[in-house]
Amino acid sequence: MMYNLSNTADLIFLKDTLQVKFKYPNLYRPKLKIDGYKEQSLSIITMEDPNTVTLGIWGMLPQNFDGSWKKFQRLKNTLHVNKNDIYKNILFKEALLKRRCLIIVTGFYTHYLSEDGITDYLVEKETLKPFYLAGIYNVLDDGFITCTVINTEVNESLKSVNNLYEVMPLQIPKIFKSIWLDKNSTQKAIDHIISKPYITKFKIQKIIS
Repeated sequence: MMYNLSNTADLIFLKDTLQVKFKYPNLYRPKLKIDGYKEQSLSIITMEDPNTVTLGIWGMLPQNFDGSWKKFQRLKNTLHVNKNDIYKNILFKEALLKRRCLIIVTGFYTHYLSEDGITDYLVEKETLKPFYLAGIYNVLDDGFITCTVINTEVNESLKSVNNLYEVMPLQIPKIFKSIWLDKNSTQKAIDHIISKPYITKFKIQKIIS
């Protein structure tokens, strides 16, 4: 869950379902497993252009940074950030106010440790369709975007398939999309979305390795 997401929706389905356009449609590729350790790009919607899907490198770097992604990730893994840590860390605090984004996925992975080893699960919507994860982003010196997923407490429906982490990605429902991406949204409105996680029903699929 901390390091793997999934987005299996094809381009036309995403356009029709989310009613968005793509900045780089020729670069879009569905992926069953997006491995954050391998410097992967995610499909995101930013505050700068709330009606267009662009690409963001998963693993946020400091604003206007011009160094190596791999070297920075070895110093601090920024694939995810806990919702409580955003307000404390200089890397995330300003971004929450000025550079929020929505990360498009069709699922994420969880892991369960037992006497038999580790079992992996893919968590998707009951009716398979794309949904948004809460994210923040920075823009590098060369113009590339890097982003991180905001985590919240794991809900009851996932505890039976997740005992390695106490968190899960924070989902942003479609009704809150405009608030999350609006430059004029108040800090109070954003804090409310983060503090009151959206509860949804998931389909959980065991992954056979």
